[in-house]
Amino acid sequence: MLFFQCVLCAGYVYAHVLTRMHSRQWQAGIHIALLLLGAVLASTILPDANWKPTGEEAPALQVLLILGASVGVPYFCLATTGPLVQHWFSHTEQTGSVYRLYALSNIGSFAALLSFPYLFEPWFDLQQISNWWGWGFGLFVLLCLPIALGWGQKTSEHQTVQLAQEIQNQSEVTGWMRMRWLFLPALASLIFITATDQVGHNIAPEPSLWIATLGLYLLTFVLTFDHPRWYRPALTAVLTMAALLVTTGRKEIPTLFNLEWDYGVSEMRLMHYALLFLVCMMCHGELFRQRPRNTQYLTEFYLWMSIGGAFGGLFVSLFATNFFDEYHEWPIALSLSIVLAFAVLRREWGGSNRLPPDASTEAAWTAHPTKQAWVGAAFVTFFSFFMFIEDPFEWRVSPNTDYVSVALDQSRNFYGTVAVAERQYPKHPEHNYRTFYSGQITHGLQFQSAEKRNQPATYYGPQSGVGETFNYLHQNNQPLHVGLIGLGAGTLASYAREQDRFDYFEINPEVVRVAQKWFDNLSTIKARDLRIILGDARLQMERLPASTQYDVIVLDAFTGGSVPIHLLTQEAFQIYKSHLKPEGFIIVHITNAYLNLYPVVKAQAEQLGLGYRNKFQDLDRDNLVNRNQYFIMTQDATYLKKYPSVNRELLDEQGKVIGVENRDRPGLRLWTDQFSSMHQIQW
Repeated sequence: MLFFQCVLCAGYVYAHVLTRMHSRQWQAGIHIALLLLGAVLASTILPDANWKPTGEEAPALQVLLILGASVGVPYFCLATTGPLVQHWFSHTEQTGSVYRLYALSNIGSFAALLSFPYLFEPWFDLQQISNWWGWGFGLFVLLCLPIALGWGQKTSEHQTVQLAQEIQNQSEVTGWMRMRWLFLPALASLIFITATDQVGHNIAPEPSLWIATLGLYLLTFVLTFDHPRWYRPALTAVLTMAALLVTTGRKEIPTLFNLEWDYGVSEMRLMHYALLFLVCMMCHGELFRQRPRNTQYLTEFYLWMSIGGAFGGLFVSLFATNFFDEYHEWPIALSLSIVLAFAVLRREWGGSNRLPPDASTEAAWTAHPTKQAWVGAAFVTFFSFFMFIEDPFEWRVSPNTDYVSVALDQSRNFYGTVAVAERQYPKHPEHNYRTFYSGQITHGLQFQSAEKRNQPATYYGPQSGVGETFNYLHQNNQPLHVGLIGLGAGTLASYAREQDRFDYFEINPEVVRVAQKWFDNLSTIKARDLRIILGDARLQMERLPASTQYDVIVLDAFTGGSVPIHLLTQEAFQIYKSHLKPEGFIIVHITNAYLNLYPVVKAQAEQLGLGYRNKFQDLDRDNLVNRNQYFIMTQDATYLKKYPSVNRELLDEQGKVIGVENRDRPGLRLWTDQFSSMHQIQW
């Protein structure tokens, strides 16, 4: 997101500089040259194999470099189109509707956002899509040529007089107005990114999350820049505060008023989506009200707007990620939204209705001082209540007579947030346990009592698919060489014996730090050799010598909503098999609340010619074992005969078994590096 916001900003800078040239011929010549360069580079937007990371680079910088080398220039060309076309359009007879072109451009973005995951990704591979995109870009260039050359464009005398009158009626563009051009899109960008993070990390990281939030963000541009009738300032501000109150106070407000409110994940998503839409509607509606009527400021207006949007992304990606250990940018964004909402209400309710959209703050304040005082008092009351229920710095402690939750550690980096909490039971200390969180996903539990400390929990109990497989292999009393993709709390280390060797592959250095500091699964491991290989598992395994052969490879990186697809493709499984002994095991942890990974890994097993089984284990509260699902691939016929597949039982309302869950989806296309589709496997 940061890359596209910054390149968009660069494109707007280019458009602003280009339109300062007085010669239309020079403008056309320079821009046509840029478009032709973009058309040439658009034919090869897929990154070359030489760009494959080594695993030692800074991940954020590497992503920016790959995007820049592959789509940088073509996207830069697309970014320049909006303000340039509007500038040229403003010199025609239809200049009065120039800002509607921005709404139309966002309709195109909205259509592309929805069409890709549902119309293109499920049916075509990346190379096909890349080729069509190149042809589409060529068509785009052909359509831009007559516009750049000014064919069919003329300015009438009536339009010139009308434009001069509008310029005269508008007050001069001031520094304060430019600050609003910067602040409003910055807040919209900030609330868009933070709401997406909030839903993804603290509620439910569904794969289509970005489609929903980005779609709402674009939709507000479409509505507000299409016509003023779609934005009602006072109503939007009131609805924004109501949505903010419901979203942040969904727990505390019912408690304060002794009410019951049963809400689930879907309702929480909708609350955040509604809040995101309303805040962006308010920001972009106010931005449209502040637009310059004098079109000589048009490209400057869009330039400040793009800088603001990029600033919101930079604040989250560069500042918050490196200096906040929690998502503090969320309450910051909400606080600024409250300030903006009350500023709008102060103008609408506390001032004169006859004040123009660009009226100064001082004019609104002096119009009705009594009303202004009431609005100010309401702001102080509302903001104080918001800080109480949001509790951003956890000033309030919720007492619990049964247990105490203690936050032990929390950190954040490019890969997200990791945290450790301990639940302590004063009356039953033998039940104390620690939990490792990656975002809001539990990635490991460990009992703290000496009796249960080495007992595998979470998804890794003895009756789980991975537990059964290790217990089966232990019967032969042969040394095992085990490769594990995904460290978590290191729980699977409890299955190691003195003669075994364990290699963990982990991409996030913070996960390694937390596992070593707060859990002793690694420090007490019985294996004769333990290695932690830092970096992307597929890249690191690809570089292993051919002599490295594993008895077991465990893939444990798919419990969240954003799964690493490159670990599930045909090419990835070929790498795994190349390092697997003839009767070795590939164990894939496919527990996931958002995606059905069973048909994906089944197709890979069939492609490799391996036998397989599926194992579901139900909840075991006493031993802190969650529901879990494993898919095991092997050529070991004895194992497959001894351990048939176990699927989840389906029950009726009376609790009677009426069948078993069928996770298979026949006809699902094999995932490769060139093709994958999340849409087809969502629950």
